Amino acid sequence: MRNYLVKRILYSIIIAWGILTVTFILLRVGPSSPVDRYILNIAARGQDIESVKQAIEARYGLDKPIYQQYFDYMGNLLQGNWGWSFSSSVPVMDLIGSHWIYSFQLILLSTIVAILLGIGLGILSAVKQNTRFDYAASIFSFIGISIPGFWLGLMLIMVFGVHLGWFKTYYDTSYPIWSLENLRQLILPVITLSIGELAGYVRYTRSSMLDNMRKEFVTTARAKGLPERVVIGKHVLSNAMLPLVTIIMFDLGSVVFGGAYLTEIVFGIPGLGQVSFNAIFANDYAVVVAVTLIGTFLVLFINLATDILYTYIDPRIRYD
Repeated sequence: MRNYLVKRILYSIIIAWGILTVTFILLRVGPSSPVDRYILNIAARGQDIESVKQAIEARYGLDKPIYQQYFDYMGNLLQGNWGWSFSSSVPVMDLIGSHWIYSFQLILLSTIVAILLGIGLGILSAVKQNTRFDYAASIFSFIGISIPGFWLGLMLIMVFGVHLGWFKTYYDTSYPIWSLENLRQLILPVITLSIGELAGYVRYTRSSMLDNMRKEFVTTARAKGLPERVVIGKHVLSNAMLPLVTIIMFDLGSVVFGGAYLTEIVFGIPGLGQVSFNAIFANDYAVVVAVTLIGTFLVLFINLATDILYTYIDPRIRYD
């Protein structure tokens, strides 16, 4: 296991470096520049656009050849300096440090809701196969998987925020991060982000449970006179969890890179998704690269954690 972990960590570093390099180059070979956002204001004040543009580029090192910018960035990154945000006029690390908690809170709550409800409903659906509950859970899973998250978020805002007035139509940052008021205003975003994963977990849990319930070891366990709750909880569920772990961890990576970002934009949550969205339109190179790198490391860590978790769920798996 030790050799395997060392290899995976080295591979992860190489992959992260490759993604960082590609992102760095693509941003700089594009037609836009961070300086463009200043041009309209400069023109409105009657200043010489070209001279001011050259001064700004020289200040941030954008007048250097791209390879020199790359080496400078990598050198600063290794020293813990992630660069300067052009659009916010603060260090990138300070910007990320003040916004990451909003993304973390949303992802954590949505993941907990999706896993607990999804697996729970899936188990009940399998145990109560071909009953009304089973049919209702199956219909819910198909609908939940099919609904686009951004559309669901807009509909929830329109119904519960605009028409019923139960929730605010905007995210209020004045509440303490873990206060009841803040958790209450996260109800709609959590529903939006978790509904697709929750519906998928219901479907996959039911399928995996039914597949294992038909196997011989379950028949043997029942023949021994074990209570049904022990047969389902200890024998069936433990064997059904291995494919579920793969799906859950894979979905967690997609939530980090996709679903959470869209949900933050729809509800105006000032997390890393909102920061990344604003940075892309402002051509804020350093912020885009930093958020992309953080997301990359999170996905690589999730994949590594999945492999390690396999060995605890199924002792037959070994990485020699």
